[in-house]
Amino acid sequence: MDRFYGVRQQRWGSENMILRELTGEHPNFADYTVKIKSSEEKLIEEVKTLAEKANGAFDGDAGSLPNVFFDRHLYQPLLKDRGEEVKVSPPGLEESEEKFVSALRDYCAGGNGHPPPGTKLFLLRNLTRSKGVGFFDTAGFYPDFILWAKSADGSQKVVFVEPHGMRNDDPPPNNEKVDLYLALRDLSDCIEGRSGPGGVLLDSYIVSATPFHELSKKWGEGWTRERFAKRHVLFEDDLGARMPLLVEPRDELERRISTSYPSPIASGFRSLARIVDPRDLYREQLRVAENILAFLASVSLALLKEEDREKADMDLATYWRGGISPGGWKDIVARCSKVFAGYRDVPLAGAIYRLNIRSENKGFGRDVISLIRAKNDYKHDRGPFGLEDIASASDEVQEMLRRCMEALAFLVDYPINQVEEVNAGSGGDGFSVKCLRYVGDHPGFPGEEMILHEAPRKGNLYLDLGGEDWIPLYPFIVPITCPDCNTTETYFIDAWDRKRNMARMKSFERGHTVSSSEVSDSLAEW
Repeated sequence: MDRFYGVRQQRWGSENMILRELTGEHPNFADYTVKIKSSEEKLIEEVKTLAEKANGAFDGDAGSLPNVFFDRHLYQPLLKDRGEEVKVSPPGLEESEEKFVSALRDYCAGGNGHPPPGTKLFLLRNLTRSKGVGFFDTAGFYPDFILWAKSADGSQKVVFVEPHGMRNDDPPPNNEKVDLYLALRDLSDCIEGRSGPGGVLLDSYIVSATPFHELSKKWGEGWTRERFAKRHVLFEDDLGARMPLLVEPRDELERRISTSYPSPIASGFRSLARIVDPRDLYREQLRVAENILAFLASVSLALLKEEDREKADMDLATYWRGGISPGGWKDIVARCSKVFAGYRDVPLAGAIYRLNIRSENKGFGRDVISLIRAKNDYKHDRGPFGLEDIASASDEVQEMLRRCMEALAFLVDYPINQVEEVNAGSGGDGFSVKCLRYVGDHPGFPGEEMILHEAPRKGNLYLDLGGEDWIPLYPFIVPITCPDCNTTETYFIDAWDRKRNMARMKSFERGHTVSSSEVSDSLAEW
């Protein structure tokens, strides 16, 4: 029930949340209330004078009041906590918050690096309930600061920063505060999908006041500073060196994958960011690598013209007997590519041919063969062994996956449509087709309605080559409601037993399997 509610709540938020311009009327711009003991007459007079000459505070002069001056903060003074002697509301900065502001101030001044050329930084103290910007209705998380990094091209990065002690914090994925950056990036993509590219990325970081050696010991083996940084956890003692992470622009490849790549490969690649343990990550990276090959081979089979199937010289029953291997997928792409050399009227076929998957010495082909070897080594217990070696291998595999995804960028020009409804057009003029576009890594696929002269089959997936040139992906890629999780997933053929007339289908999303005699019948006819 909690999972059902959480999914529906997230979907509602993604569909309805919008970005608005920050104005001076926002509750975060609250006046200070300062309470001082009546015996502190001199300090009382100083505060009164300061209140009467408020503009002086913008020059950093707050008299005897403890103030952290930073000219990029949207208001001054930015008062510090002074214990019982002076009561301030909203509360003054705590020590960890002061250290963050000081590190950011030094960064802007060039003391520990400097922002990218043309980037303007602005900071705002984020207040608590009823005033500030909060997350998690059930827990109430209000990060201490909001940082804006506005680039020369007009794009913005809005970063929620929370400096605090983490002695009682659990590691992700059991820590919503640490994983907030993942939810914010998903939200950024959803807003962009609804409103178009707006050049705004939402992000978050935790700045731990708990020292690295303490937190790494608490969270367990393998938590290096680099691994913490990848999970958006920084430490006070090297914050200056890590400050560029807060303001660096969005990874453009990841943005395109998340919003524009075919869903069967986008969802798997992006899911890697949520995996914490390097051992689990490495295993899933290798599954994603195989999925990329399975998708490319399945698309290639769908593109192959009936009259050219003998030219490709493939025995599909042999590939799928007992379960296909990554090398089998590679061979299918290679054999189809050889035929695609003559498909000058099919740009997608030409793009697959130019991948040159047969080459093992450079480019896409070299990365593919390296991933296949890593997959085979892992399957046959040939390593890597030990957490450090696995983490290193995982980093290498991730870079290869990125290069492969970059090489497949042409796929964004050929979206996949799932037909939801087909109706005869008015006056007998074609068919009105409602469909979902399988793009990006979010479950809420965009809908579209169009007129086609030929009626596609309801429920099937089609590759849109432009105009009305739709290529059916059935039986090679099929949407099926998974009996295990009761959600619709996208399946490819993993094994085929021709004698028993049964095909085993495996989902791109989670690796779940189902059996289908219908797909087996279609393969026999193919």
